[in-house]
Amino acid sequence: MLDFLGVTEHFSCMENTPFSFPALFRDMAGEAVSLDGVIFSGSIVSANQEVIEISIEKGESSNEVIFSFPALPEGRWSYNVLVQADDGSQRILFSGYISVLGVSRVAQLAGGPPMKNRTLLVAMPGEATMRLRMEWMATTAAQAFAYHALQASKNAHADAETASQAAKTATDAAATAAGRAEEAEGYAGAAWASKRAAADSAAAADTSATNAARDAKSANDAKTDVESLAATWPETVSNGEKKIVEAGNKAVNAIQDKQANSVLAVGRASQTAQQNIAGARTDAVAAVQTAQENAVGKIDPIVLRAETAKENIDQAERRINTAESNAATSATNAANSATVAQQALEAIPQVDDAGNMTLAGGLTAAGAINANGGVNIPLAVGAPTDTSAVNCLYAMGLAGAVQALVQPIYLNSSSITVAGSISKSSNGTLAGLTQRFSVGAASAGSNAYGSAVIPLIGPNGQFNYSSVCGFSLAVNATAFAKFTFGIGRGSKTNRTGLTMDSYSMIPGDNLAVNYGEIVDVTINTPYDTVRKGYEIRVREIFYVKSVGHWQVKTTTVFLPVGHNELMPNGLNRLIYMQSGPPSTAVREEKAALYMELGGGSTNTLFKIASLRGFIAFEAGTGVSTLIIDARNEKTYALSADAGTGTRHLYSNGLTNPTYHALEAMAVNAIESEETADFVDVNTPLES
Repeated sequence: MLDFLGVTEHFSCMENTPFSFPALFRDMAGEAVSLDGVIFSGSIVSANQEVIEISIEKGESSNEVIFSFPALPEGRWSYNVLVQADDGSQRILFSGYISVLGVSRVAQLAGGPPMKNRTLLVAMPGEATMRLRMEWMATTAAQAFAYHALQASKNAHADAETASQAAKTATDAAATAAGRAEEAEGYAGAAWASKRAAADSAAAADTSATNAARDAKSANDAKTDVESLAATWPETVSNGEKKIVEAGNKAVNAIQDKQANSVLAVGRASQTAQQNIAGARTDAVAAVQTAQENAVGKIDPIVLRAETAKENIDQAERRINTAESNAATSATNAANSATVAQQALEAIPQVDDAGNMTLAGGLTAAGAINANGGVNIPLAVGAPTDTSAVNCLYAMGLAGAVQALVQPIYLNSSSITVAGSISKSSNGTLAGLTQRFSVGAASAGSNAYGSAVIPLIGPNGQFNYSSVCGFSLAVNATAFAKFTFGIGRGSKTNRTGLTMDSYSMIPGDNLAVNYGEIVDVTINTPYDTVRKGYEIRVREIFYVKSVGHWQVKTTTVFLPVGHNELMPNGLNRLIYMQSGPPSTAVREEKAALYMELGGGSTNTLFKIASLRGFIAFEAGTGVSTLIIDARNEKTYALSADAGTGTRHLYSNGLTNPTYHALEAMAVNAIESEETADFVDVNTPLES
C-alpha cells in the first residue's frame, strides 16, 4: 500500500464545465508504479461548506488514476484528494484551491508560452530516499473543451452509423419484395396454363360430338334408301321380298344399333367434355384464387416493409444531415474552445521541467504552504547571500530545541540480577552508565544460555501524567540475544531461565488489564548468505478495550547488511518513538521501533516494527526494565552490553519531532505482520 505525504497544488478551470485529468505514478527512474489495492477519495468544499464528491477511477494502465471534477460556478473552491493507508486512516495525497474562471474572464486571457504537464513528488511510507513522481495534465480547461468535442464527435459517429444500418435494412427489404413479386408471377403463370388446358379439353369434346352427329346422319340416310327400295318393288316375289324384308330388318336393326351406339358415344363424349371443362374451370379458378391470395398475402407485408424502409431511409437521411451539421458545429465549438482554453492556460504561470514556477507578483495563501525541499530566504542587500549556511543555522537551532526535550535514562546497577550462564563483568563496566555481561562458553553438544534483568531509572516530571513519548536504549552483544523491555504503566512479571522463544516478561497480576506494553526483539539466527542479511523477530504484547483480552503482534524483519556487519555485534541502539497518545478503545498504530547499526553499510537506520504506543498516564520514565537473554554456541565466552539511554518528551501540541524525523529517514525492513490472541510461552531450559 502506498502511504502518501500530502502536498499542495492549485489550478484553474472554466465555470460550469466539468473536467478530468489523468495522473501517472512513476518512480524516479521513470518506471510505472502499480496502484493495485490503493483506495482514493476526494471532495470539494465551497465557501458555505457545501461538500461535493470528486469521482476517482483507475485508468487503463496499473499506474494511472483519473480524477473527474464536476461543473462548478465561478469562484474559489478548496479541495482535497485522499488515499487510504494500511491501517484504514485517510492520508492527504494533494490538496489546494480551484480558481473557477468566468467565460468572459477566460476569453480575455492571452499571451505566454503553452503549459507543460505538472509533476508532484510524493513519498513511500518510511522510505526517506524514495520518491514517486505523480505526473498530471495541467491543461484542465483545454481537456474539458476537448472532452465536449469528443463527445459531439462520438454522437455524430453514432448517428451516421444508425443511418447506415437503416439504409441497409431498407435495401434488404426491397430485395425481399422483389423475390416475393417473382413468386406471385409464377403462381399467375400456373393459373393461365390451367385455363389453357381446360380450353383444349372443351375443343376435343366439341370434335367428338360433331363426329357422332355425322355417323347418325349416315345411318338415317341408309334406312331411308332401304325403305324406298321396298316400296318401289311390291311385285317382288315373296321369297325375295322376305329376303329383302329380312335384309331390311337386319339393316334397320344394324342402323338402329349403330345409331344408339353413336348417340351413347356422343352423350358420353359430351358428358366427359363437360366434366373436363368444369373440372378444368374449377381448377383454374382455384389456382387463380390461391395464387392471388398467396400473392396478396406475401406482397402486402412486403409493400408495408418497403414503405417502412423508405420511411427509415428518409429518417436516416435526415439524421445523417443533422449529424453532419452537429459534427461541423462541434468541430467549430471545439476549435473555439481550444483557442479560449489555450489563452486561459497561457495566462497561468509556467512550471519548468524541474518543477519550478516563477511568479511576476506576490503569493497569498489562505492555508499552509508546504515546502518539503526547504525555503531559501534572501538576505538584505549587501549581506552574505549564502542561504545554505543560513538554513544550516536554522537546522542546528531546531536540533538544539529537540535536544532540550531529551532526558537521560540510567542503569540501576545495584539492582541488576543475572541467571544461567551469564555474569556481570567488571571489565568495561561503569556503574549507572554501562554494564558488560559475560556469556559463558558452550559445552559439548549444548549451547550456553543466560539472562540479565536490568532496572532503568532517571528523572521524570510527572504527577498523574507524564509527557514521555519515546526512548532509546544502548545495547549490544557478541552472542545471539533477545532484548525485552516493558513500557508504560501497569505491573510486569519478569522471568529467566527460559528458551529464546519464551516470553521473558508478561503482564503482571495474572494478566490484569492495563495499557502499557511489552516488546521483545530476537536476533537468534545466523547470517543468510543467499539473501545477504539477518532475520529478526519483534513481538508486541498489548491490550485494547474493543477486544477485551491481551493480544500479541508478531513482526518479521529482514535486515539487509553485509557479511562483515555481524549481528547483534553491529547493534548500537534500539529506538522507540510515537507520534502521539493512542486510543485505549481500539488499536491505533501511533508508535514505531527502530534499530541503529554501526558498520560499513550505506543504510544504518532501519524501521523494524509498527506499534500501538502507550498513554502518558503514570508512564514514568516510559521504559522500566530491560531483560537481555543470550545464547552462546561457541566454545569460548562471549559478551552482552547495556548502556545509558535517552527519554524523549512531547513538544507543544503533543508533537514528537524525533518520530517524524526517524520516519522520514529510516529504511523500512518489515516483511510481515500478524496479530493473534496472546498465548503464554513459558518453556524452561533443559538442565
